[in-house]
Amino acid sequence: MRIASMSLESFSLKPGGGTPDITTNVELESTTDDNVEVGPVSVTEQIMQHNISIVDIPDVDDVTPSPEPNWDAKEVIKDVAYFIRAHKFQDYDRRYYKSIEEVRSRLYEEFPNPTLRSVHWEVRKHCQASFVECLKYLGRIIKLTGLRREDDTVTVMKEQKWNLANNTEQILNVQRDCVEAQRQDNLTMQRFQWRTSVSYYMCWYTMMGVHELANFGESCDNFANCLDEYGPSNKDPRADDAKPFACALYSFCPDHCCPMKHIWHMRDCFQSKQNPCYAVNFPGRRECWLDREKNRDFFSLKTNQINVSCECPETGYEWSSRFGLCVDVNECTRGIHNCTYEDGESCINLPGHFDCICRYGYVYSLNKGHCVLSMTIKNALRVETIEPTVTKRSLLDRIVDVIDRKTTSLTAVLKYLVKW
Repeated sequence: MRIASMSLESFSLKPGGGTPDITTNVELESTTDDNVEVGPVSVTEQIMQHNISIVDIPDVDDVTPSPEPNWDAKEVIKDVAYFIRAHKFQDYDRRYYKSIEEVRSRLYEEFPNPTLRSVHWEVRKHCQASFVECLKYLGRIIKLTGLRREDDTVTVMKEQKWNLANNTEQILNVQRDCVEAQRQDNLTMQRFQWRTSVSYYMCWYTMMGVHELANFGESCDNFANCLDEYGPSNKDPRADDAKPFACALYSFCPDHCCPMKHIWHMRDCFQSKQNPCYAVNFPGRRECWLDREKNRDFFSLKTNQINVSCECPETGYEWSSRFGLCVDVNECTRGIHNCTYEDGESCINLPGHFDCICRYGYVYSLNKGHCVLSMTIKNALRVETIEPTVTKRSLLDRIVDVIDRKTTSLTAVLKYLVKW
């Protein structure tokens, strides 16, 4: 991972308002992450039973005593989110690649593919138990890391109300410490497995709608990368904490609708060919959205089988993440038709719509305007019972007799239909 460095030789500061121009410059050696060519987003299997979950929705009001008297769940959530954003936007699959330049897909596009053979045992132990137990465990571990949210340059700037125009020297000092902590916290294979496992569970808790994750109470529009080329805030609309669960999705989950590291406007996403809804729709109808309630299966989530929705240009069709295209809606099997069984009707599915036909034994009556029972067909199809006789007959004789009766009935039906 290439580390950002800072000096006083470049990156001219442009203060606003009446502040005099400052010639002090800041040099940021930005990563080449944004220059990595990203292939088209992969279409994933659709979850047929999306309400399946590995456990019930956890209770965040767990009665387990807090490890510290001043333990604050909201602060821990923000710390964990910062920690996982660094993993999501700066890391890569270290099982198969030696550098970030080699990767074909980034972690903000999809979870590592193929998935981890096994979730980190300690993460599984605590995060499988409950959300609160998971959060307490993660909070304890993150306190031991080199770079924490409280020490990030962006966090310090916001807390101290610093800006580049008036507090250049202070910001540079904090940035040097931040970059050094980042270097000491350089990722390894074991840490990659741990952080990926945490991503699985925190993304799953987000999909499950744990209310503590609905809002962070502060902006999350940064890559947890000290002070980078975007400044204290990257202004990404996906990281708008005013929208419920927006920051949780931005921090913990890959974005299958908009698999890009950064956008300035949502239209940048919708008009991108990486958007799965781009190819099937015209401009203005390419919006892609994710329904959390349809992505609550833990196994499907970590294997990138994530359901998204696109608008389909034709009525009677809906988007299928499984096939990556619009498929016909079967109104008959879903019960969204107006065919009445009591009136002798059956539903038949057709491309884009359905139709009601007369069911077996009924014919349509022009006079009555609906299906009526046909006594002729009913009598013709009725199988007469074989009267028992004292004479013993072989099984073969009985079969032949039934076939003869069936043939006679079928002939009568055909004659009736031809006449009708």
